[in-house]
Amino acid sequence: MEDIRRVYGFGRGIAAPQLGIMKRLFYLNLDRSYVVINPVLKNLSDEKFELWDDCMSFPNLFVKVERHQSLTLEYLDENWEPQSWTVEGAISELIQHEYDHLDGVLCTMRAIDEKSFKWR
Repeated sequence: MEDIRRVYGFGRGIAAPQLGIMKRLFYLNLDRSYVVINPVLKNLSDEKFELWDDCMSFPNLFVKVERHQSLTLEYLDENWEPQSWTVEGAISELIQHEYDHLDGVLCTMRAIDEKSFKWR
């Protein structure tokens, strides 16, 4: 993740399957580090928003997607302690993006339409 940040200037999270580790786990690097084990998304808002998403799997591509404005994330932390975190906006989008990776879903598969792709 740090290499992508250095070269491309982005990268706030990475999912274990992106590294070939088939576990339901992702890591976020925000105001602090978050290890998210066996996440469950709850209370997905009806309100959604569109944005240009990027992904370390194809760092030069932007994909226009639609995401829920807010959600509650329930998970186990690195100490196997249950956590619950209600988020909105950019953090909600990031969590949905990383969660998708756990199910083998890439943002390209969530593109709004055929015009929802552009190069960095």
